[in-house]
Order: sequence, then structure tokens, then C-alpha cells
Amino acid sequence: MMLNALAHFLLTTALLQIVPIDALDFERRVLATEDRVPVSVYNAFSFSSDAHLPMAKDVDRAPKKQQMNSIGVITSAVSALVVDRTSGEVLFQKNINEPRSIGSITKLMTAHVFLQSGVSLDEKVSLLSDDLRYGGVQHLSLGDTYSIQDILYASLVSSDNTATAALARLSNLSSGDFVARMNEEAAEIGMEHTQFVDPTGLSSKNLSVVSDLAKLIDESAKNELIQKITQTHTISIIGSSGRSYGLENTDELLTSFVNEPPYKIETAKTGYLPEAGYCLSALFSNEGKREIIVVVLGSDSDAGRFQDVKALASWAYDTFEWQTT
Repeated sequence: MMLNALAHFLLTTALLQIVPIDALDFERRVLATEDRVPVSVYNAFSFSSDAHLPMAKDVDRAPKKQQMNSIGVITSAVSALVVDRTSGEVLFQKNINEPRSIGSITKLMTAHVFLQSGVSLDEKVSLLSDDLRYGGVQHLSLGDTYSIQDILYASLVSSDNTATAALARLSNLSSGDFVARMNEEAAEIGMEHTQFVDPTGLSSKNLSVVSDLAKLIDESAKNELIQKITQTHTISIIGSSGRSYGLENTDELLTSFVNEPPYKIETAKTGYLPEAGYCLSALFSNEGKREIIVVVLGSDSDAGRFQDVKALASWAYDTFEWQTT
């Protein structure tokens, strides 16, 4: 029976370029046939979850697969997605429909909502004891004074939870109204399977799916300030006391080959919780175009999430060809 299942797996993978299929779902179905009547190739295709994927916006401009025998890469991530930004065409998918905790990827939505508040980024403020959030590293001291833009940098570059809580407070919204606005904004950009309950990402009840997070990173890249901040590898912030605070981006891919010409990371955010595993959502470009979004949730380690995203991004650029016009 094991040989039977293996034969059907090999036959089906040879045809995956014709009908895309969720890698994890396929693995489950093939293994489930071991002690039963073998599944046909037709039936193997019938359980594709593509009906739940975002529809392509411009199929004619979608990249074309050139390496027909390449079906993807093995990842440690529980869920993964690679999508062409221009057309919306899905290039790779794994377990895309399972809602999962997203950790600090939440901070992208927090930044969106905060920037809509109209508060001056040059205003000088202090962090308060009420802003303190445990978990992760606090990079800015409570007794010092900073520009609000500095606090935004601390939130998105070093994923500082206390700085992020301060942004929600400084928005002039109550904590409940701020979270409500996060969920309203998610609905407005089409994140249909997402819920937020806190602005920092410390709650495991902040849930989403990879296709929704692709929409979030796409929207984030439209904001020049968010894009600029998330591209920043290191920065020093000077408090009113004269003390210098060094921030280093939690995205280690900024110093990897996928952020060197012809590649560039346009926007990205990491996330981690014990319930979420290691997560990363990123928008890449190749020669300033050929943009792809890669999202992984539930990778098995800090290094694993970066390896997963690097492997998926390089595979996509090696496997697909984009029109030059």
C-alpha cells in the first residue's frame, strides 16, 4: 500500500503545474489512502483549496512558470504563501486556510491606525508606566523624551511592545476604540479572516491567515513612511537627555542576499509568540519590479522563518518568468 501511495504522489506532482494544490492538504490525502482504495489523479486534484484564495486581479500579467518540474520547497512553516503582487496570482501555497496567531506582525496594522490619527510625528513625548508591556526587549527608557516618529521606529524596527502601546495611547483613542479601528481597517482592505484584540501582538488571540497578511503587507507598502521604517536595518535614537538608543531590525533578511541587487525587501515584519511560532511577512522586488509577497506562519525557529522565506522567494524568482512590458 505504501508503494501505491508513493506512485500516486509522484504521478500527481508531475501535473501540479496544471492545477495548483495546497502542499500540506495533498500530503494528508495521499497518506490517508494507505490502507484504502487508491485515489485517482482526478480525485487528488478535487480537494484543492483554491476557491478560498484571493482572485487574481490581472491574470494576463501573471508570471508564467518556466521550471515545470519544480513544485516548490519544503518549509518548516505550518502555513505559507507566495503571491505575485501585480496580478494576485498565487505561486505557492501551504495550509492557507488555518487561522493562526500572528504575534508582532500585528504592529503593521497598529502603525496604519495610528498614522490615521493625524498626530504630529515631531511632537515630543515620554513613555509612561501604563505603556509598559513585558515580553520582548524594551529599547527606550521611561524617563526620557522622544519624538513620536522615534517611537514609531522603535515599534516597527525593533518590535518594541512598550513603544507600540504608547502609539495606541497617543492616538487619542481609547484602547477599545483603537482595537475596534484595527478591525475596521482590516475589513476595509479585505482581511476577511482576521481578528485583533490588542495592538502589540502579545495576545495569542490576534488571529489571521496567510492570504490576509499578504493583503496587509501590500497595504503597508503603499505607505512611504512604513516602507522606509521597515527597510531600516539599524538606527540610533537620541532622547532629550542626550542618551543614544540603538535599534536593530528584527528582520535578519535585511542583511541577506535577498536584499541585495537585483533583489530588495520593500516592506517586512516579523512576529513571534509561543502559540504562533516564528512568523514573517515580506514584500520583495526584483530589479525594482517583479514584486512578490511571501508569508510564513508557524516556522519552527527564529532562523527557520528566515530560511523559509529566503527559500520561497528565491524559488519563485528562479521558477517563474515575468513579462517585460
